[in-house]
Amino acid sequence: METRTSQPQTKIKRGARVWLVYIQLSFFGYVLNVAGPAVTYLRDEFSLSFTESGLHTSALALGMVVMGLFGHFILKKLPEWKALGLGGIGLGVGGMIFVLGSQPFVTLAGLFLMGAIGSLIVSTNPAILADEMGQNGKVGVSEANTLTSIFSTLAPIAVGFFGAMAVTWRPAVYIVTSMAFLVGLWVLISPQFPWENRFAGAETTIGSSKLPGKYWFFWSALVVSISIEFCMIYWSSDYLQAHLAMPKDSATQWVSLFLVGMVVGRYLGSLLLQKYDRFVILSVSAAIGALGFVVFWLGNSQVVSLIGLFLGGLGVANLYANLVTLSFDAAGAARATAGSATTLASGVAILSLPFALGSLADLLGIRIAMLLVAILYLALIAIMLSGRKAAAIKPV
Repeated sequence: METRTSQPQTKIKRGARVWLVYIQLSFFGYVLNVAGPAVTYLRDEFSLSFTESGLHTSALALGMVVMGLFGHFILKKLPEWKALGLGGIGLGVGGMIFVLGSQPFVTLAGLFLMGAIGSLIVSTNPAILADEMGQNGKVGVSEANTLTSIFSTLAPIAVGFFGAMAVTWRPAVYIVTSMAFLVGLWVLISPQFPWENRFAGAETTIGSSKLPGKYWFFWSALVVSISIEFCMIYWSSDYLQAHLAMPKDSATQWVSLFLVGMVVGRYLGSLLLQKYDRFVILSVSAAIGALGFVVFWLGNSQVVSLIGLFLGGLGVANLYANLVTLSFDAAGAARATAGSATTLASGVAILSLPFALGSLADLLGIRIAMLLVAILYLALIAIMLSGRKAAAIKPV
């Protein structure tokens, strides 16, 4: 059970190391959100179907699944800071392979590598921020995701900008992944990030690394919330083109409105976290997000649908950060296992549901296929309601 606290909050300290985590997570978030718009252009270059396009975003997610399944072996041996640096190296190398690929199997390989190695950033950042910020670690995770949302908002804008300039969309990828590579390299070689692992063997000395039952409640909710987020990010552009006859470049850039909503929502959420129960914030966020999708899907004009797109992002904004910190709280000493499982949640969500939506679009059309998002919202609400008793969480 989580309750409000009347005790005064300690001053939040954000040193250079905290900002470094924020930046690396932002680079990874950018990559996740640049893949969908970039594949829109690859579909024309390689004459891909919706299903084949979905394979590209699934390749990124498959890499995350692989790291989620086996990453705990790495995280038990490798210091978390060094794992974070290695994640930046993976983003840089994978990004270069992706942008240089002239065949689908090469671009698929680049995306897989970015997901597999780059997701070490996702696996380690909550634990590192907890170490660096103490009891304000949950605020740090929310702030990190706020900055990530800002970077993510730039992703479709950058792809659309470079694409519209008749140069190529590729600089939108390799500029950011190259910076992630350089930061990761610095973390690996800098003496201020030693190779001693303070938490090596902690899970075996403190207790079992088996995750408790209530962790999997948060994990399931995490899978559904991430699925909603990336179904909207990856397929909103195609929906706007097909249903509202928007030009491709404009539709691609307008997806940023969803991400702008996430920026606003996460900023407000980082403030609300200092006063309100996380489960209350989750409930309100889910309601706003569901309303936004209804407005987006039912809208018969561009203005109405874009308003819904913004509301959808505003609602989704605080689902991930709160569910991640709740899951890490539930995991206790099993932080390495929880880090891998959290990455697995992201990978499973991005791998399966956006691909399923693309396949449905090939069969039924993009408008009907987008109703999968409505089903996901119903599932999320059901998990939250049924899981409240199981997780021993009561309203504030």
